[in-house]
Amino acid sequence: MSERRPAPTVGQVVLGRRLQELREAAGLRREEAARVLRVAPATVRRMEMAEVALKIPYVQVLLTTYGVSDDETAAFVTLAEEANRPGWWQRYHDVLPDWFSMHVSLEGAAQLIRSYEPHFVPGLLQTEDYARAVLEAG
Repeated sequence: MSERRPAPTVGQVVLGRRLQELREAAGLRREEAARVLRVAPATVRRMEMAEVALKIPYVQVLLTTYGVSDDETAAFVTLAEEANRPGWWQRYHDVLPDWFSMHVSLEGAAQLIRSYEPHFVPGLLQTEDYARAVLEAG
C-alpha cells in the first residue's frame, strides 16, 4: 500500500478544477484527454481532483490539446509549479488527521478568517474574570 499523500495545496485544487473546465469547454471526455497523454483516464481524473501533484509536461500537453493560448499556458504552468510546492503543514502529514489537513491548507491560503461565537466572548477578547466565570459555570 502506498504512503498517504498530504492534503493538496489550494492552488492544486483550483488549477485542477480549471483543467477540468478547460477540458469540458474543449468538448473532450477524460478518456480522450488520457489518450493524448497515453495514460489511464484515472490519471487525468486525479490531476483534476487534486489527488496528485500537477505534472507539468502533462499540463502543457493538455492545455495545447484544449486550445489554450501560449500566454495562458505559460501563466498556468507558472501557477502549477507554485501550487506544487509543499505547504508548511505537509511536513506534519504523519500526525495530522486526513480530515484536518485540508482545513490547514485552506487556512494557509485565506486572506480573512472569521469566527462566530453565539454564546461566549471569543477567547482572545476574554478578560481573566470572564474566563474564570465561564469555566466555573461548567
